Amino acid sequence: MVARLVKPRNIRIMAVLTLLLALIAGATVLYIYSRTYANANRLGLTMHPAAFESIMARIRPAMMSMIAASAVLAVVSLSFQTIVRSRVLTPSMIGFDSIFVGTQTVLVFVFGAYSVWFQNPYVNYAITAGVMILTSFLMFSFILRSSKNNVIFLLMFGLVLSGIVGSGTRYLQVIMNQSEFFHVQAATMVNVNNINTNIANIAFPIMAIVVGAILWRHRRLDVMALGPDQAKGLGIPYERELRIHLILIAVGMSVATALIGSLTFLGLLAVNAAREVLKTHKHLPLFFGSSLMAILTLVAGQAVMELLQGAVPVTVIINLVGCTYIFYLVLKENKT
Repeated sequence: MVARLVKPRNIRIMAVLTLLLALIAGATVLYIYSRTYANANRLGLTMHPAAFESIMARIRPAMMSMIAASAVLAVVSLSFQTIVRSRVLTPSMIGFDSIFVGTQTVLVFVFGAYSVWFQNPYVNYAITAGVMILTSFLMFSFILRSSKNNVIFLLMFGLVLSGIVGSGTRYLQVIMNQSEFFHVQAATMVNVNNINTNIANIAFPIMAIVVGAILWRHRRLDVMALGPDQAKGLGIPYERELRIHLILIAVGMSVATALIGSLTFLGLLAVNAAREVLKTHKHLPLFFGSSLMAILTLVAGQAVMELLQGAVPVTVIINLVGCTYIFYLVLKENKT
């Protein structure tokens, strides 16, 4: 047992995870500094202890939301890549991001920007998350029926659905008035600084259940990564596990996206970066490594955004790096 724990691979994994924790701590300090002393210095003010504590009261739920949402997106992205057997795909391809933006747009277009359906955070969150989960379940029930493994068709249908919803959303945004459009834009942008604590308290237990359920099944994912035939030969009920993971992915993506906003490439970037630095195919260390990578990326990106006074949104930074990395992965896969 002791010999297994001191294997060079395990030492490397522990060293990488420790380094990631240290980098997250540094990024957290930078984020707190950017929200407090950096803003005070920019305005020529002195940061008093009372003002610092007041700001920290808003920073704490923002940090918790970033950590929880990043971990969920990383875990479900790794699970999704395993069941579709591709490193360049993301759960967003099923249409979560498009449905999120489309739901916010329809709420404003139909009921108005100042209606209870849009302004009440509880109602808005319940509708947005509910629509995404319901749409995902309908897709799964119709496409993955009769014990058929139609994951490729599911991805194709998700891409078509994203295009249709995206086109309809853009049309509604064009014909609505400018004030309503700004409300939609503000609601769909990633903003952790003004997150509703009560909504977060509702989302955290759900996200914890999703992450815990996927982590508990990590050994089954190790076998499923070998392929459907090999997994069945080793006693894994592949179709049932496929449905369970897709349901967990749908719930996790829906709850996290409705809470913090659309982060298309965060999970994809974090999972592939974790694969590169950990050099392992075991899902348990990859889950932890991907989660830490995602947390580091989001916290550091948010800190940079604060230092730049919001000139560059965090989604732009993540999408730029994510798109570049995907391009590299596609070229790498094409060579092999």
